[in-house]
Amino acid sequence: MSTDHKPTPPSLSPDTLDLLERVFEARLPPAYRDWLATRNGQTPENRLIQFMENGRETGTTLHALYAVNAQHSYDDLWHYNAHFGQELRPWYLSIGRDDGGNQIVIALKGPNHGKILFRDHEVPLDVGLHVIAPNFDAFIAELKTG
Repeated sequence: MSTDHKPTPPSLSPDTLDLLERVFEARLPPAYRDWLATRNGQTPENRLIQFMENGRETGTTLHALYAVNAQHSYDDLWHYNAHFGQELRPWYLSIGRDDGGNQIVIALKGPNHGKILFRDHEVPLDVGLHVIAPNFDAFIAELKTG
């Protein structure tokens, strides 16, 4: 058995992005689609996430943003959402994780459309989602060093 892995593609074609949207039955917010098209899940240099949780400021560290067709399945957008993201669909798509295994999700539909949220995996979904940023561009811009 071969242990060779194909390297993660550094960018995605429009056809691949269109397929992703068909599979998840939702349009990706433009800024996130652009990130995948040009950077395909590359984790930003700044990784500290700060947000409000139950009225108090909290934070976590971004471990990875998922890529499409990633070299390793644990970093792959398709793999994570197919195997572990069922409770999030059709409203949310997991786009990354923190160092503790909590998910970073993007709202694909509904009143939170386009927002980036923190998904605490230790509590039920209805109380475990916390808004991090109003959109993907703001999420990336608000990441801090730490």
